[in-house]
Amino acid sequence: MNNVNQSQLAWRLRPWQTILIFGILICVIYAIGSFTFDYFAGGATASFGVQPKVGGVGMFFVYILSYFIALVVVLPILIIKRFGTGMAVYLPYAIIGLFVEYYMEWVVAHTLVSLWAVVGWCLIGPIIGLSADLAYRFLPVELSLRLRAIITGIVMGITNFLLITIALTFFYVERQSGPGSFLGVAYYGLPLLITNSGFGGYTAYAISQRA
Repeated sequence: MNNVNQSQLAWRLRPWQTILIFGILICVIYAIGSFTFDYFAGGATASFGVQPKVGGVGMFFVYILSYFIALVVVLPILIIKRFGTGMAVYLPYAIIGLFVEYYMEWVVAHTLVSLWAVVGWCLIGPIIGLSADLAYRFLPVELSLRLRAIITGIVMGITNFLLITIALTFFYVERQSGPGSFLGVAYYGLPLLITNSGFGGYTAYAISQRA
């Protein structure tokens, strides 16, 4: 019995079931993060950088919840061991997000430069997943599985940061700027994101070994 079948047997799930479960989890993480840290925070975090000019979505939860994002993406990659798992985990987020992003930021808030920005936001998730797939696939086999999992988490965390920076810079009519913007807190947020993403990858490794 190969490693893939052994891992799936331990989890008692088919690959599509594993992907669906973790896809739902990534949706929950993003929903809780965006509404908790970006919407409901309101004036209490205004000094930290919540900017109503971009629809109230500052994406700061990406810094804070990067541990859980990495964990939920890297773990199914370690379980299934098939290229494309990371992208597949983000598919529910991309599909559901297409309608949510269109309604919230194009129809209601009118903050996006074009409809293509809606598509762009939805593609960010699968691209982050792809970065994790590529990192896991092409990291040297001489590295231990633990180190590969940690680096995979870090790679997807950095990719997440870069893509969100691009989106916040080019997708909106009025761009975030200043010390309270997403980039304005990167001096603190980016090291936190990288560290948390690495720990998320390590936790994914630890869980996969106990399965």
